[in-house]
Amino acid sequence: MISEEETHRRAINDVEEWVSTLGDTNENIFTQPMPTQQQVRWKPPASDWVKCNYDVSHREGNQNSGLGWIIKNSNGIFLEAGMGKFEGRETVEEAECTTLLWATQSAWALGYPKVEFEGDNLIINRVINNNIMNLKLQHHITAITNWKANFLYIKFTYRKRTANECADLLAKTSIISSSPWIRTTTWADNRAQTKVAIS
Repeated sequence: MISEEETHRRAINDVEEWVSTLGDTNENIFTQPMPTQQQVRWKPPASDWVKCNYDVSHREGNQNSGLGWIIKNSNGIFLEAGMGKFEGRETVEEAECTTLLWATQSAWALGYPKVEFEGDNLIINRVINNNIMNLKLQHHITAITNWKANFLYIKFTYRKRTANECADLLAKTSIISSSPWIRTTTWADNRAQTKVAIS
C-alpha cells in the first residue's frame, strides 16, 4: 500500500513533470491523441488568478467517497492540494457539489482572491453558470453560490477528465487513506509541507 506522503510526492512529481512539458515545442504526450479520444490539456488561468481543479471518486450510500483538489498558478506551478473522504451521496452530481464546496472553502481559507474552479462534471457547471433550477442539487448550489461573495473574482469552468487527472488521483487515493483529510502546501523554495488529520 502506498503511504499518503508517497502519494503526495508522486502527485507533485507528476505535476512538475507535466509543467516541464508545457514549454516543449516538440511533440509530447499532451498533444498526441489517445486511441479512442482526443487528449485534453490543462489550461492555465488568467495571469493574476489561480486555478483549483477538483474531482470526486463517488460511492453511493454509507460507503466513503473521496474528494481531491489541486491549486496551480497561471504558470502551472503547484501551490496547494488536498484530499478527504466523506459519506457517499445518492448521485455523482451531489458528490461533485460536496467536493466543489470543500474546494471553495479551502481556497478561501488559504487566501486566494481570484479563483477559477474547474471540474469535469458538465451538469454541475451548467447548473451553476446558467442558474438552472435543479431541486435535487439546490441546497448544494445555494451553499456554493453563497461562498462566491467571499472572493474578489470567481468562476466555474468545465474540462474533460483528462485535464483533471491530478485531482482525480487525489480523490481516488483519499478513499484508501487512513486519514480523513490531507493538505499539502509548497513554498517559493519548493519545500513541501503535508498536514494530515489524525482519525
